[in-house]
Amino acid sequence: MKFKGLFVGLTTVDIQYFVDVFPEANQKVKVTAPEMLVGGPATNAAIAFSALNDGAFLISSAGENSFSDLVRNDFEISNIDFTDLSAEKANQPVIATVVTSGNGDRNIFTHHPLPLETVYTPKQILDEINPEIVMMDGFYPEFSVALAREARSRKIPVVLDCGSWKPHLPELLPFVDIAICSSDFYPPFCSSPADVFDYLNELGIHSAAISRGGDSILFRKGKNESEIQVENVLTKDTLGAGDILHGAFCYYYLLEREFTSALTKASRVASFSCKFNGTRQWLTYLGDYLSKNT
Repeated sequence: MKFKGLFVGLTTVDIQYFVDVFPEANQKVKVTAPEMLVGGPATNAAIAFSALNDGAFLISSAGENSFSDLVRNDFEISNIDFTDLSAEKANQPVIATVVTSGNGDRNIFTHHPLPLETVYTPKQILDEINPEIVMMDGFYPEFSVALAREARSRKIPVVLDCGSWKPHLPELLPFVDIAICSSDFYPPFCSSPADVFDYLNELGIHSAAISRGGDSILFRKGKNESEIQVENVLTKDTLGAGDILHGAFCYYYLLEREFTSALTKASRVASFSCKFNGTRQWLTYLGDYLSKNT
């Protein structure tokens, strides 16, 4: 493990079906057996970081249920050092059912996790891991806010995956150093990317980006605003591409300590992942990709 990257947030069990085209209403569609993978924004980001870094730390909630062995085995294979905030507790897993069409588009059906009670404190976790960067997806608000506050006091950079607006974000954002947003992220009274950048800047976040699928990534660093063109690839599946962007960004940011370069390289890794089905198949070919792109 080169760097200590800590990822905090949601773990899901993803059940992914592949179809040629999305079915119409009231259709029964026979498909091949689904992929069953461990997912979630922070988890997928940790997987990507681990693949580049040979290891990552993940703080999430899994608990004891029918999928516990699946989760633990996946983390062991992926070289994830996992701290379970629901350790030894019966816990309802967060299931995501994903339907992916032939052109890479997907529909996702899922639900929010139950409120979390944990015996771990952010201070305990940061004392033990001593991470060089913390990346969060905004789930488990009370714990995440407390950990971000503690990380700020230790001058550990905090990266936030701003997928969509959440009511508790005004409490969390003041402790964030870098925000990587989706095109669906609109704080109150914001209606354009410029509004979003201004909102984040007023909270002290001077490095921010907005990813827009296959369109260019908009970013603002300090007073400079620009964009990064996304590589045009033959897309098979976009599931988890944004999460992979976040995990790869954390790795390249620690490697180079430069926002724009890290974002550019992470964008290329995320585009590469879209050439494969699911959120794991691309990892098999990552070594070849890196040997040609470093």
